[in-house]
Amino acid sequence: MDFKEIKKLVKLLKEEDLAVLSISENDTHIHIEQKGAEVAVQPAADRPAPAVSEEETSKLIEITAGQIGTFYNQKDENSDETFVSEGDKVSKGDQVGFIEAMKVFNDVKSSVAGIVEEITVANGDAVEYGDVLFRVRPEEA
Repeated sequence: MDFKEIKKLVKLLKEEDLAVLSISENDTHIHIEQKGAEVAVQPAADRPAPAVSEEETSKLIEITAGQIGTFYNQKDENSDETFVSEGDKVSKGDQVGFIEAMKVFNDVKSSVAGIVEEITVANGDAVEYGDVLFRVRPEEA
């Protein structure tokens, strides 16, 4: 990663008013924090209970974020139409949302055919690489 790319990341941090930006690429890891920024961490006791039991969760396939950015489930900024909702059937390769980073939009596609049991992030939420976005109950073969 060169200096110009790092400058773009710092600019993104400021433009998006992020407290922390952390990116890993190959053997390079960059962690940038704004001075004086507060990072809110919600205690585990205050987090809402999962929509599905732990036993059922183990049978579900997780669709995760492939990059850092802002997750969107709405098809258009001025629309209430979503790519998928809980209970929807998806096929392998269906677009279920997208992640925006530095004005670049990357599709999030389903890696499995099945029923969307849980959407774990809201439209417009910041996501990190590997964050779980959806839990899908795979189709019975």
